[in-house]
Amino acid sequence: MEKEDYKFKVTNIKISVKLLQPASLNCVEDRCRLLQPIHRNISWRRCGNNILTLRYNNFTYILFKKSSKLADVASCFDRPQHCNITKIKSESDIPEAIGHLFFLVNQTPTWLDYTIDNYSCLANTNQLIDIVELYMNELTVKCDYNEQLFPALKIYSPKEISERNLTSLVYKSGSVIFVGGNNLDEVKEFFNWVLKITQKYPKL
Repeated sequence: MEKEDYKFKVTNIKISVKLLQPASLNCVEDRCRLLQPIHRNISWRRCGNNILTLRYNNFTYILFKKSSKLADVASCFDRPQHCNITKIKSESDIPEAIGHLFFLVNQTPTWLDYTIDNYSCLANTNQLIDIVELYMNELTVKCDYNEQLFPALKIYSPKEISERNLTSLVYKSGSVIFVGGNNLDEVKEFFNWVLKITQKYPKL
């Protein structure tokens, strides 16, 4: 990947954070109603009683309700509250995304540990690819293809590269999308592996 520009880039990062103070979904929803006339880029959607999805400043937040079971009441305030944040374009944007979360839930900003759950990446092999020939001939490569259902060839990462469900979507145009990885070095290694395979099947 170093010798030629394959336009490899991160297009989306999904992270998980834990709010140390509880945030009532109803209160957050009410706050959004108050803020919306001023901050018109706020939108939200309630998914049942347990999930609130919010969009603000191009980030998406999925806030989960804390358990309210009687057995959990005593420890309810001792456990952090889970939130996923996505639509993050780069790792440098993560602090900003977390800062907006505190604004949405009306809490004083503080440092929150986070984990990266998934990188979505895009690259280009710089050639047209005969994905049908690749699918028919590379019998040792774990892949799926059904043109009637989806126009791309799905190639799955071998376990020696990643133990996760790291998947590439290879298109005839040469574009490749990568999903399912939480380690960027593994995604890049997987791309190099996919690249070597696709280079054998140029579309003539």
